[in-house]
Amino acid sequence: MNEYIAALVDEFYQLGVRHAVFSPGSRSTTMAMLFKEHEGFETYMNIDERSASFMALGIAKVHKEPTVLVCTSGSAVAHYLPAILEAQYSGVPLIVLSADRPHTLLYVGAPQTVDQHKIFGTAVNYFEELAVPQESHYYTYPRQVARKSYMKAMDTKKGPVHINVPLFEPLVPELDSKHFEAGRSPFNVVKPHYSSGCNYDNTSRTSHVSNTSSSKNDSFLAKYKNILILAGPQVDVVEANSILSFATMLQAPILADPLSNVRRSYNSVDSHSDKECIDTSKVIISTYDAFLADKELWPILKPDCVIQFGQIVVSKRVQQMIASWTDVEYIEVNPTMDSMNPTGKTTMHVQASIDVFTHLYGKNNNSDKYLKLWQRLEQEGKKQLSTAIDEPHCFEGRTIRELQEHIPEDGQVFVANSMTIRDFDYFWFSGESKAVLYGNRGVNGIDGTISTALGLAANGRPTYLVTGDLSLFHDLNGLAVAKTHNLNLTIILHNNDGGGIFEYLPQKGTKHFDYLFSTSQGLDYSGAARLYGCGYTKLTYPYELQAALAAASIEQGVHIIEIPTSRECSRELHKKYTDISIDMEVLQ
Repeated sequence: MNEYIAALVDEFYQLGVRHAVFSPGSRSTTMAMLFKEHEGFETYMNIDERSASFMALGIAKVHKEPTVLVCTSGSAVAHYLPAILEAQYSGVPLIVLSADRPHTLLYVGAPQTVDQHKIFGTAVNYFEELAVPQESHYYTYPRQVARKSYMKAMDTKKGPVHINVPLFEPLVPELDSKHFEAGRSPFNVVKPHYSSGCNYDNTSRTSHVSNTSSSKNDSFLAKYKNILILAGPQVDVVEANSILSFATMLQAPILADPLSNVRRSYNSVDSHSDKECIDTSKVIISTYDAFLADKELWPILKPDCVIQFGQIVVSKRVQQMIASWTDVEYIEVNPTMDSMNPTGKTTMHVQASIDVFTHLYGKNNNSDKYLKLWQRLEQEGKKQLSTAIDEPHCFEGRTIRELQEHIPEDGQVFVANSMTIRDFDYFWFSGESKAVLYGNRGVNGIDGTISTALGLAANGRPTYLVTGDLSLFHDLNGLAVAKTHNLNLTIILHNNDGGGIFEYLPQKGTKHFDYLFSTSQGLDYSGAARLYGCGYTKLTYPYELQAALAAASIEQGVHIIEIPTSRECSRELHKKYTDISIDMEVLQ
């Protein structure tokens, strides 16, 4: 009776979708069985819908294509909301297929039935309810719905889409291959790369790009002598090359967020102008959050123009510094019309991809005076922060320095939110590793941390999760799917028994601080390791990490390396290693 769903499933395959994550349930039987029977999909069964949705998020992040989520009716679909929000705000394509009771069973007290119509509201790019098709459109209509949802998921602003699927009984479908083949017709989604030259036309408040040729010397950026580039999260690894060569031509420093992956080790990058290999390492600045603690530097470092690629960098000090500047051109480059600058300082929004913008507006700058100013600060920053590698106590900064030193070149790291991403901002240096970093910086929550990391790990590359104890605790259920699907993940757990980030926030020292903010749990994570069949190592001294990483790298499954830390001690060590002394006279 529900065999038209086979055409929906097959059309997703024809469009290039290859991954589907299920959670068990009766009403979703038709969809789950047909996805599995198709044999064109890598499928995952995850019992917890919240974990499943974050796992799908991780898979979509690493493969840069939509992942399908399938769940039963009732409260099941509601558990997807946190991951849907993250996908929406970080531009990750997901396709949610929620099974539902037929309309005859709505609003009559039928079990496991809620109003699923537009349940995600504005958090999805697109919603449609898949009606039971008429006989003449039995196999073509579901394919049209699949195409529309895929295109909206992969639109200029990528994001999640939701198809609600009411299903009548009997729910077990006929599995004949003819149902997958029926209704097929040629259909391609083409997204061309625009690389022709253009002129900048500022004759109105909305500027337009025309398809006329121009040389790099005609770039509208030529009037700016000192340009500062911000590279934030949501910069693709491939786009990082474009930013690097662009900045090198401009001799413009890049404040590179660790999740931008501009900090990766690049031997050379092709110049847009002549295809020669050029040294790009000199433009990357990675220790800015430490030396910008000195506010006397802010006016000295003021540029003529700031160009922002991706989201705003995680560093609050960078945002505060930018907010303090006046009379600075601030250009946001974004393929959509979404604003990504909370400082409110944007003066120009350019709707373009990073590749197009950098190709069109690169120019040669003969002066490196402004760049050298930042380079001197970067040199002092690395000199001080690098000493954390010798810290005799367990400390997050030392862990990150050691991980960067020993991680395989093809490794990937999922960086948890809260304090972990901020520690990476300080201690993950530019030019020292080719590993790719990922994080959930759409809505910056601590939920789904393990599950997202396991989604990344599904690609088979050496995968690491660096997290605090509360983020791990919040998603412990996510560990189950690693065992059932033979996924490998090394978890580096900094356990300070609570919310360490609040040691750095104004709440510190207030009444009820421990109860409301530290939230100590006193958990023994060796028990969690036993429960989920994980390897487990607890360090006593920081020098034991190298051997623990080496041992975990040859094990199968999940291995938890627990590093006990102290919130108070970490705060003092953080102050010690991020205290950078700057000679102002040298900078003048």
